[in-house]
Amino acid sequence: MTLRLAVALAALMPCVAAAQAWSVQSGVTARGEYNDNYFLTSTNQQSAFTASVSPFVTAARRTETSEVAALLAVGLNRVWGPSPTTNYLSGRLGLNGTVNDERSTWAGGMAFARAPLLQSAQTSTGVTLVRAYTNAASVNGSYSYALTERWSIGATAGWYSNNYSAIEGGSTLSNNWGYNAGGTLNYQYSERTRVTSTAIFSHYSSDITQSDAVTATLSVVHQFSPKLTLSASVGGFWSDIETTQTALVCPTTPILCDSGVVQRVPVLSGERRRDSNPLYGGGMTYSFTERTRLLASFSQTIAPGSTGTLTRNSNVFGSLLHSFTERLTGRIGAAYTRTTFPTGTSGSFTNQYFLGEIGASFLLTERWVLDAGYRYQRAQYADNPSRPSSNVLFVSVGYNWPGASFTDWVGARFEPESRLGAGPISLPERRQAPAGAEPPSAPAESSPFDVFSIP
Repeated sequence: MTLRLAVALAALMPCVAAAQAWSVQSGVTARGEYNDNYFLTSTNQQSAFTASVSPFVTAARRTETSEVAALLAVGLNRVWGPSPTTNYLSGRLGLNGTVNDERSTWAGGMAFARAPLLQSAQTSTGVTLVRAYTNAASVNGSYSYALTERWSIGATAGWYSNNYSAIEGGSTLSNNWGYNAGGTLNYQYSERTRVTSTAIFSHYSSDITQSDAVTATLSVVHQFSPKLTLSASVGGFWSDIETTQTALVCPTTPILCDSGVVQRVPVLSGERRRDSNPLYGGGMTYSFTERTRLLASFSQTIAPGSTGTLTRNSNVFGSLLHSFTERLTGRIGAAYTRTTFPTGTSGSFTNQYFLGEIGASFLLTERWVLDAGYRYQRAQYADNPSRPSSNVLFVSVGYNWPGASFTDWVGARFEPESRLGAGPISLPERRQAPAGAEPPSAPAESSPFDVFSIP
């Protein structure tokens, strides 16, 4: 991990001697959003209008053997509606780099993001979603080495930290941090088919629990045609959870918590629990035409939990994108997340979250992009019979944004990079060859900023 980051940072040094090799751009995005249930609650619903301005600067450098991309964005935000009116700062910092030689690839990245996002929290009525200022930091690295033309091995490592500050009172969130390390084995059956096996050890720590987990997955991806690519993953995880302090949690029987009198059940310090469950996932990419593309995926993963425990998430996502003209692109999509929380030495309960969005992006000029849309959100809790929902309308405009998208696309909930488990995978990108080396129909090189978005 440290070596990967060092390599990525070292790749930045040539800019002093060869500044002409760098592409540096700056700009600004502005966003207006109306939410008729800002805190996503069934009681004390409050509407809010949020105005945001985010200046940013990006830098990128590509050579035959390396690539570096960096982003710094600071968001100035004001919220009208909830009393009192609030101001807050959001932002994103990202740095990614890769270095390639004939048989090996080093890659490294670091990121920090701050935004007011929905997180699971302990409340008087059980575990519900609350809006909280989320500060998420991560560092990750990987190395791969080609043993033969078809076989390659690799190693990966990462660290993360999540810090929360609830915006609305009466809820308890647990800051957490962790790390992971593991190895991969890849078999490139053909240019269209790849098989990957992964084994990863991870550690999660919060004020309430400590968890060690091992995940193992086997994945395959195959391009059936230029239009259709499918992937599938299977595996499992084994975890050991220890409670580090006595925690008072609301039981899963709703009657005990709905009266407004908080009745708690203690989970004693030193209690231990072991879990094991299968992991699975898959994905599909299908291009109906050059203008219309369908994306779909499903996965079961384990992830850091803002309630102080490691959680198991089942995710389903689908979206349809269509380019009406060279300037106008429309989209429609939906997502579903089922989060399972462990309770005591045995047992668990689940919460559910639904999201749908429709929107469009319009290229006003070469450097100005307009985006607008509507989003629907709904939650269903195991500890609470209510099913809160919200309707969100938003308009964004960005100047000189170099990436694929500057707006959050089905991104209302923060999903940390440290998620482990089974899910869709993709074939390695084919980099664009020098002119004349491949026919004109060769795929274009992707933007180095595709991994970034501005909150």
